[in-house]
Amino acid sequence: ETKPLRAFVKDLATIFYHASQGNQLQSKEILLKFKHTFLIRNPEKSIKSYYRAANATYKAWDEADVSESKRLDLFSADSIGIKESRALYDLIKNLTEEEIALVDADDLVREPEKVLRKYCEMVGVEFKKEMLAWKAEKIKRWDVKMADMYHVPDLYNIWHRNASQSTGFNSVSHVSHEKEIEYPRYVYDIIAENVPHYEYLRQHKINV
Repeated sequence: ETKPLRAFVKDLATIFYHASQGNQLQSKEILLKFKHTFLIRNPEKSIKSYYRAANATYKAWDEADVSESKRLDLFSADSIGIKESRALYDLIKNLTEEEIALVDADDLVREPEKVLRKYCEMVGVEFKKEMLAWKAEKIKRWDVKMADMYHVPDLYNIWHRNASQSTGFNSVSHVSHEKEIEYPRYVYDIIAENVPHYEYLRQHKINV
């Protein structure tokens, strides 16, 4: 049996959820046209990583003397997305009544083949071994996009270096250059706020 071809479209939960408030994206007719999947990560890891990247960007703006009018509030309690992921999961689950492929990043790094095989089975695409490895490569368009969005060059290393230097899912931890820093109290408060939403979603993750 030939598996259907699928186009993968990714967006951040915060953007999709808030953009869909009150519009047709929340209609069952529209949602049923897609096969929805979720990728989650432990907030202890994701929020700290996000804070480091945002903080490094703020410093780059200071060094480049970027005007306040061009700066963004990159890190806040409203920009995390785990709460929105939970709301979207429940919304889509209730509307479509379908089993949803939800991947925990820790599982994907630890058991990439098992997780991807199950993921492919759930979304109806053929699993291929070449999904597990790729060439380390700097994606130029990412660099250009970052410079255009944030008005300062060389942000690629802040946001995308680990991804561009990786060669597989379980190689990510080996290329990490992120240094631990001292985090302000509010970062831990945001982590604590998001743990219940993460734990809720973890109940529905792919188990291998």
